Parts: sequence; structure tokens; C-alpha cells
Amino acid sequence: MSEEHIEIVDDNNRDNPADEAIRDALCLDKPQSFFLFAGAGSGKTRSLKSVLETLADIIGSDLRRRGRKIAVITYTNVACDEILRRVNSDPIFDVKTIHSFAWSLVEGRNHDIRKWLLEEKLPADLAKIEEKHAKGRAGKEHDKRKKQIASKKKRIEELPNIHHFTYNPNGDNVGRASLSHDEVIAMASSFLMSKETFQKIVLSKYPFILIDESQDTLKPFMLALLEFEKAHQSKLALGLFGDTMQRIYGHGLPDLVDRIPERWDKPAKVMNHRSRARIIDLANSIRADADKRSQRPRSDRAGGFVHVFIAPNEGTDREQFEADARLVMAEITSDEKWRVPSAVKTLTIERHMAAARLGFSGLFEPLDKVDSFQTSFRDGTLASMRLFSERILPVIEHNNSGDAFGLMAILRKHSPLLSKSSLSITQKGQLSGLGKARFAVKDLTALFVDDADPSCGDVLKSVAASGLFEIPEVLKSLSSLDFSPNAEFEPTNDDRVDAWAVALRARFSEVSKYRDYVLDLSPYGTHQGVKGLEFPRVMVIADDGLTRFKGLASYEKLLGARAKSDRDLKNEREGKETTFDRTRRLLYVTCTRAEESLAIVVYSDDPSSVADTMMSKGWVTSDEISKGDNLRKERATAFGRVLEANEKRRLEIHIEQTEMRTQKERPI
Repeated sequence: MSEEHIEIVDDNNRDNPADEAIRDALCLDKPQSFFLFAGAGSGKTRSLKSVLETLADIIGSDLRRRGRKIAVITYTNVACDEILRRVNSDPIFDVKTIHSFAWSLVEGRNHDIRKWLLEEKLPADLAKIEEKHAKGRAGKEHDKRKKQIASKKKRIEELPNIHHFTYNPNGDNVGRASLSHDEVIAMASSFLMSKETFQKIVLSKYPFILIDESQDTLKPFMLALLEFEKAHQSKLALGLFGDTMQRIYGHGLPDLVDRIPERWDKPAKVMNHRSRARIIDLANSIRADADKRSQRPRSDRAGGFVHVFIAPNEGTDREQFEADARLVMAEITSDEKWRVPSAVKTLTIERHMAAARLGFSGLFEPLDKVDSFQTSFRDGTLASMRLFSERILPVIEHNNSGDAFGLMAILRKHSPLLSKSSLSITQKGQLSGLGKARFAVKDLTALFVDDADPSCGDVLKSVAASGLFEIPEVLKSLSSLDFSPNAEFEPTNDDRVDAWAVALRARFSEVSKYRDYVLDLSPYGTHQGVKGLEFPRVMVIADDGLTRFKGLASYEKLLGARAKSDRDLKNEREGKETTFDRTRRLLYVTCTRAEESLAIVVYSDDPSSVADTMMSKGWVTSDEISKGDNLRKERATAFGRVLEANEKRRLEIHIEQTEMRTQKERPI
């Protein structure tokens, strides 16, 4: 009689049933759509990788033979690269960001694109702007709409002469034939719902479409996919991975869970493998009023620290208060790395706060305001910005470190002076391309002699004059301007050029700070920009006083220092999303980034109400709260302990040295 195998459930396999449910759903003969709840630290990417590997083994050869693929849509390029790495870039997996995937569906369909723009998109856009224009008053917005109307009409006139449309998911899209990010998403969504031939092509290529971070997938595209799946449920499985509590962008589908059909599978992962128990307890408490879902910590991840620091909004030296908070956290946690600012990930609610703290506001303030720049500037792919961050800055760094090989590698990769034609032998008396490059580098680096910090504009002028690098079109007209502090600039009709005219006055040292920020090499991040990431020590900054986009989030409302607005109450009654809901999700996402210890710094007009609210909700205890006045005392106490410990250690060393000398002097 054979013994029945009994599998012991532990932290490592507790969520295996969810993974097995996904694997069973992705069957070519009987596809089953699903929504996988995967909360913070649940190992969602690991599950996705495991499922993809299994599919490659089971149906990979069949898919290759039929020329079919499994679509995997990610939210960021980083996530895309990570998934590709985990599946060894197997070609049966078509892993793309949502914009790249949408473009892959419509690219080359030039007649359909033109027809859609002429008959649907542009007339609707024009009517909307003209309606606002008719109601608006004279002023800056009125003039802006006037330009928009003229631009739309001109584009409609030019469209019949455009035979090939272009689009770059990761950068600028300028020029007559270029499509915008919004247009590509709207177009792909429209085609998915209305064009039968288009639907058949998509079905023939993709039996499964899997979407990571589905709660933040663009609303029009998600609605189109849900309709597409409904119409073809016997031929397609749509798999959604996500957690609605981690929806932090306004463009996601707010009622996604309510739209999931009953016939779908709904597996769930309950483990949080990332954070220690105290942090998970806080996270569960924060989301308790939202959806009742909760996670459990690993048995080997007990403990952890949460502490809240509250200061008055007015009159508080924020830099000093946050430094004091880090010192107190070092004492509370016995983790000396809290004393090192670069070892703590500090999360601000808006990007301009991070820019100010890191010191690149001179670049950020003008460039981030340009609508066509925002996405690429924030993720580091803006072509005109990359001239400074990926070409000029590395030249300066390699030159300063004496790295001739690194310097030459940058020039060979990017400089037209080292192109094959430029490197050919020139006429007598003329410099070769290599010679020109040397002089160009010498001229550029001369701006930085004796630790000088030139303006970005002066750096641009040097590069443009020498031809060291190609100058992006938007910067060409600016490369001969005067960038001295008192110089004036005549505005143009191009908001991109005008923004750069201001940004070029910034010191070049801001470029490296910007680069470190977008590459996530700085100690600062934003509440929205760290989803999916994790850090040992996290400091969350809740600061309504410095927010610019009022109404999008409010920690004062969430934490009881300010009453809900009439609009919030109206939205609550109508079952719509409120500022309160958005802020709660932001707090949840940021708190769940912490692995070991978490500090929450709140600046408030009513610190006492904040403390009372957080305790009454059961989020923290009184021992886990420090207010402004008390913090100074705690800092002094902590500093005294440090001095005491240092003095104790100094005495120990003195005694050890005295004993060693005594032993040496003692006669044998």
C-alpha cells in the first residue's frame, strides 16, 4: 500500500495554487481569462516568469510552428527588460510596454490611420477646443487655444499628403507625420472594438494577452481589451495581474474589479515576501476600509519598525526636520545607515519636491511644464535632454577621471567628428576628424577648469560651434544666444523652444543630479515612481503645503487635519473616486516599499489631529509618533547617546592601548 504524499504548506509554497490556476487557464484548447490579485511584495513577477517558462515548455513548439506569440504588456521599459531577461528573450513572448504594443498593432496601416484621424480624432478634438474657446475670456489660455485651433486645422489640411506615419514610444514625436502617445492608444483601442479584420489579425497572432500592473493600464485600451475578450472568449485568454490598491495614476480604470465578469478565474496571492511584519500590519490597516484584502508576512520576517514624525506646515525647516528624523530612526532601529542620507529612500508626493531637494529645479521647472516633453523628460528619454545627460556629461566625467578609453568610446558612439567619412585623410593643412574631436573636447572641458560650473547654454554653444555632437532641432536656434544672468530672450510660438531657453540658464551640475534621479540612483523618488521597487529604509514625505496639483491628493484630509470637500462628499454619495481614496492608495504604495523600517514625515496645519487620527485608526501607537517639539528633545537625547557611546569607545581604546604598552614595558 503506497503512502499518500502530503505537502506541507509553508511561506514558500502557500501561493502555489494561484500560480497553478494561471497555468491551467492558459490552455490553447480552452482559454480561460483571469484576474490575479497580487499585492505588494507577493512575487508577482516571479509568478509571471514561472508561468511563461511553463508555457514555453508545453506549447512553445506549437506557437513557433504557427507563428503565434504570447503578448505580455508591461507598464515600464524597466519591467519589460526584466521580464525579457527572466525568460531569456524567448521570441514566443512579445513583451512590450502598452504604447509599444499598441503601436505594433496599428503600425503600417497608414490608410486606416489617416481615415481615423480625419474622420474621428481630429474633428472631435477641434470641436472640443472650439467650444471652450467660444466660452473663454481673453488671456493666455484664450491665445493658447487659438494656436491649438490653427494647428489642428493645418494638420487636417496636410493629412492627405502624408503617406507614412511614424511614432516613437520612448521619445519625442514631432513633425507632420508623427503620432502622439494618446493618438496611438486611442487608435488601437478604436480598431480593437470596431474593425473585424483587425480583430481577426490580433486573434491569429495572440492566443493569450497578459497585462502586468493592469490597474494602471490606460483606460481606453483596457476597456477595448475587455470588450475584445468578451467577443472572442472562446479563442482568447486575457490575463490581468495587479492590485487595485496600487492604482496610483489617474488614467487607469477605477472600477476595473467591478468590470471583471463572473466567468473569469480570480486567483489571489496572500503572502508579502518583502516587508517585515510591522510594516505589513500598517499596510493592512491602511487598506482595511478600501477592500478588506490583507497580506501575511513570512514567518522569518517578524519585527520591523514604523515611526511617524509630525511637524507644523508653517515655520518648519524641512531639511533639518527630516535630518533629525533620520537620526531618531537610527536610534529606534539600531540601524546606523539611517544616519546616511544616501542610504535612505525618501519619497516625495510630487516630482518638483524631489527636484528641489536634489538641486535640479533649474532644469525641471521649465521642461516639465511642456506637455509634449513630460513623459520622456521624466523617464530620461527626452532626446534634447539626452544630449546633455548621455553625451556631454559622460565626456566631462571621463575627462575628469582621466579615462581616455571611456571618453573615446563615447565619442566613437555619438560624435559625427569620428564618423568614417570624418576620420578619412584630409587635405594638407586641414585637421582630421580625430583632430577636430580633440580640439572640441579641449574647448568643452575648458569651461570646467578650476571646478567651474558653466550654464547648460554655454556648454551647448561650445558643442554646437565645434560640431562635437549633433544638436537636436529644438536646440539649434538657441545655440548662439547669450545665457548670462541678465540676458533677455524673446519668446517664440514654440513652447518647447521657450522652455529650453529658460532651462539652458541652469548650471550644468544639475544635469548629473537629473540623470541620477531618472536612473533611480539618487536617495529621492516620488510616490508614483517607485511602484514595484523595494528599499531597506524608506522615508515617506506627506506634505500638502508644497503640492501644486491641489485636489489630486491630500494627506491633510486622509489624516484628519482637514474636512472632506463638498465635491468629495458628492463623489462619495455617487460611488465615485475621491481625493481621500487617491491619497490612501499613495500612502499604501509608498509604505509597502519598505523592507526593514519605515518613517512617515507629515507636515500639517493641525499636527494634533493627524496624531489622533492615526492612533484612532489603529495605524500606529503613541510610542510610534514624534511631534515637532518632542523631536528636538529626542534628537538631543539621541545625540547625547551617540556622544556617550563615542566617549565610552574612546575610553575602551585608551585602556586597550595602555594595557598593550604596559605589557611591552613589563620585563620578561
